[in-house]
Amino acid sequence: MGGRSFFVRMVGQYKNANEAFYEAVTETRYLNGNDGYTGTIAEKDSFVVLEVPNRKNPTEFAEECYNSNDGFWNDKWGPAACVEVKNTWLKTMRGEKWKGKRNFKVFYFFGWASS
Repeated sequence: MGGRSFFVRMVGQYKNANEAFYEAVTETRYLNGNDGYTGTIAEKDSFVVLEVPNRKNPTEFAEECYNSNDGFWNDKWGPAACVEVKNTWLKTMRGEKWKGKRNFKVFYFFGWASS
């Protein structure tokens, strides 16, 4: 069995990262089935939140981590990684669709999954 990398952006009204992760896994299982070895986030049962360094763009940070060869997220049997977009960076991503909505959050989930 091999592995594949995945990178999922979840944008919406979420209480926390757990809720966004659950929705990402559920949607992906719906699209790819429950048979396993899909190489998607559907193979993950947990995640670890990474702290974004001060003044670092969270999107760029997530992409840098995703593209690096070292990190727990490169273990196809380990947890996924999660980066939450916060503060000023979040405001720039809100757009008209989410204007005035409470609990607007953006999360990036990424890692390596069995395929």
